[in-house]
Amino acid sequence: MTAQRNEPVLIWERVMPDDPSIPWLREQGFDVRLGKPNRDPDYRRHLEADFIADAQGCQGVLISGGIRVTREVMAALPGLQVISKIGVGVDTVDVAAASDLGIAVCNTPGGNDSVAVAEHAMTLLLALRKQLHVWTRGYLQGGGWRSPQVFAGGLDGSTLGIVGFGRIGRALAQRVAGWNVRVLVHDPLARDLPEGVRAVDMAELLAQSDAVSLHCPALPGDRPLLDAAALARLKSGAVLINTARATLVDAPALIAALDAGGLAGAAFDVFDPEPPARDDPLLAHPRVLSTPHVASWTWEGFFGRRQQAADNLAKVVRGEAGAAIVNATP
Repeated sequence: MTAQRNEPVLIWERVMPDDPSIPWLREQGFDVRLGKPNRDPDYRRHLEADFIADAQGCQGVLISGGIRVTREVMAALPGLQVISKIGVGVDTVDVAAASDLGIAVCNTPGGNDSVAVAEHAMTLLLALRKQLHVWTRGYLQGGGWRSPQVFAGGLDGSTLGIVGFGRIGRALAQRVAGWNVRVLVHDPLARDLPEGVRAVDMAELLAQSDAVSLHCPALPGDRPLLDAAALARLKSGAVLINTARATLVDAPALIAALDAGGLAGAAFDVFDPEPPARDDPLLAHPRVLSTPHVASWTWEGFFGRRQQAADNLAKVVRGEAGAAIVNATP
């Protein structure tokens, strides 16, 4: 079944000009409008006003994570029926406001992104322990070699603290099984923990873990989960991995903890804003390993998420069942 009235929809934050979700939606009969692609030099300067202008008259919008859809934005878009978000997290959308306004908010829980993100977190953990952020190609090209000033470490016999034990946290725990790693988790909603995984409060997790990996949603108001006080409770010599949300960690407090020497290293795949400014202190810190939000950046995952987002949008606009809707609408 195709759309009957050539309904206008907006695809915002395109990455590739040949995104297959574009012709697919057009084949379904939708009038597809295109926002600026992510590669546009002005992408970081997009304002809410740009989004509102592009989305005027649209019944559905397909977005990624670079625009915050606030109550004010939604109120300026009469006729909007659905906000289809690429990815599982919907913290960039005011879901409560959408519910009040009768707008469906969808996400893309399908696919195997949890495995990809867990693998990336595991990679960052190993890279920190093996000092790969120190022993870089540039280090060797500059004449550097191994020295007693820096020794590698390992995971054997260590304790990993996982904050947030949803699909990604569980996938990470599964991947360290067999590595002789003790796993502690903090997640008030976690049930049916795997054998060998123990639930603890946040204070115990920070005090006991040799590595902490974050896999939880952003907190209300984007307040940090790990502020200066929490970072001070980390076990001396621990490392921190964040593939979840940048706002979970107080960046200035993290840099202070790294400079003080108690925290051995940190790895980040997420930033605020994204992409980060070139002079972001995290990028220059010698104990920080950074990647450009690529934990789930696989060919299969990327196009699978976009296709599911397009399918969600189409189903809601048509009034069909089966869309992955995360909110209740009047």
